Amino acid sequence: MKTLRILLFIGLMSVGSHTAFGQVDASSLIGKLLENSKAVQSFEADVDIQVDVDFIRIPVKKGRVFYKAPDKFKFRATGFVLVPKKGLNFTFNEMLSSEHAAIYAGADSLNHIVKIVPLGEDTDFALATAWIDKMRSRVNRLDVTTKGQGNYSLYFEYGNLSFDLPVSTRVHFEIGQIDIPMKFIGSLKVDKKKAGERSSGNVTLHYSNFIINRQIADAIFTENDNIR
Repeated sequence: MKTLRILLFIGLMSVGSHTAFGQVDASSLIGKLLENSKAVQSFEADVDIQVDVDFIRIPVKKGRVFYKAPDKFKFRATGFVLVPKKGLNFTFNEMLSSEHAAIYAGADSLNHIVKIVPLGEDTDFALATAWIDKMRSRVNRLDVTTKGQGNYSLYFEYGNLSFDLPVSTRVHFEIGQIDIPMKFIGSLKVDKKKAGERSSGNVTLHYSNFIINRQIADAIFTENDNIR
């Protein structure tokens, strides 16, 4: 199963061109996002994965992530299978690879808000909304409405890295969008009443020990996944 693509690490320029009416040009914002993403050609990092759902508490898992431009991603975490599949697979590059419309939807005190609407039928998402930092080249939040797979919200926190790579990403999702194999739950205490209800949960990923723009062998991305 492919998981955790470059969605978690994209950047975006904060100031777009303006129309004669003072409206921010959404297409310019998106274009600068794609241009800035080229600054990171590869990276690897350690990751701590914290899963929090209503009916079960799972110990923190540790893993490592690898990325190589333009679209190779590898996620290693022994025994980690509890993830919202679609939510962690959405990337701006993937969304923008097909025909779309970018619509400026306003702003809050910190962010421009841009909606991305696919114009073709061969996409997994129906709508994405990005909160783009006005002062820095990065995305602070991304909401995705999928076609029949529920909704996902991603929240990014940044540190003092030379590149705009998040040091923490929280994914909020509906419990119905994940698989929970019994062999993984094992002896963990489960609230069966809550397990049968539709609820929400979070996966929070904390990154450290980044190595950026160092050569990564292609063989890493063809290894057998530890995630099933």
